[in-house]
Amino acid sequence: MDLSTYCKALPKIELHAHLNGSVGTETLRKLQKIQNNPVNDQLISEIKNFKTLKECFRVFKIVHDLTDTIEAVYLATCDVIKDFHDDNVIYLELRTTPRAVNGKMTKNEYIKTIIKAIEDTSKVLSGIIVKLLISVDRKQGSLNADENIKLAIKFHEEYPKCVVGIDLSGDPEEGEACIKLFQDCRKVGLKIAAHCAEVPNENEIVDILNFKPNRLGHGTCIHKNLGGSDELYNKLLSSKIPVELCLTSNVKCATVPSYSEHHLGYLLKDKHPICLGTDDKAVFNVTLSGEYELAAKYFSLSNKDLLDLSMNAVEYCFANDEEKTFLKNKINKFGFDNLY
Repeated sequence: MDLSTYCKALPKIELHAHLNGSVGTETLRKLQKIQNNPVNDQLISEIKNFKTLKECFRVFKIVHDLTDTIEAVYLATCDVIKDFHDDNVIYLELRTTPRAVNGKMTKNEYIKTIIKAIEDTSKVLSGIIVKLLISVDRKQGSLNADENIKLAIKFHEEYPKCVVGIDLSGDPEEGEACIKLFQDCRKVGLKIAAHCAEVPNENEIVDILNFKPNRLGHGTCIHKNLGGSDELYNKLLSSKIPVELCLTSNVKCATVPSYSEHHLGYLLKDKHPICLGTDDKAVFNVTLSGEYELAAKYFSLSNKDLLDLSMNAVEYCFANDEEKTFLKNKINKFGFDNLY
């Protein structure tokens, strides 16, 4: 079995996927037709040809334009889940910022629609477990953060098996992290993932590391060779907080110079907990299988190493113990069938 085939066949765990950034071009075309909305038709055709970050992030406006109704959000969520399922992802955590569209849907309706899509797809797609993380966009300010945190707590209490965590995200160069507001989430059992160190910002990085979220997103500018320092990097290592790594996203965003210089290499060398993710698979034109393949290519990982990466990610996911046992058994079976 060649590397590409192996990575596609490997049962994988996706822990860093933004819903809106994962809506593919076929789904956007479908939504265009349903809504009779010719918005950005040429841009949709050119999505896979994007060569700059500025061009890539124009996709988000297209997605928002085409998912401004309950029906569109439902369709988009179902299609995103199916796309991950087709890539042999057996566990998926989707994250999204609650969205309201005047006269069309409230934040409550937005979240309920995504939960319904998760529940409905679970009935027809076997072999994938899907969870939801509610995002807080730092750019939207503390009042909005507080509102979204309250929504996350409310929906976690109503749907504890589906809404399992909260995510700090948004433009790292705008707004504040508001990480201390997340303390109430811990009290009700919500897990916390926090985008951290996408740009150099020592004070914020220290605040987030001291808060000790369950996982960190990216963690790019912590090592001294990528805008951080020995002190920050040692603090990360001693924290043992798992880091969600998105290779293609970081390269295309130019937060790392190249794949070979990605901080995955440092974290592998120091045996720090890590997992691979796509970030925005449609925006960056990637799959999780492809990210595993890149990791193997640039960091000389064996098929067994890749299996271990997937297995270890089970430990860092926000599933319950029974679900984790199911996932481990599935990955173990693949290993016995293909490696031993």
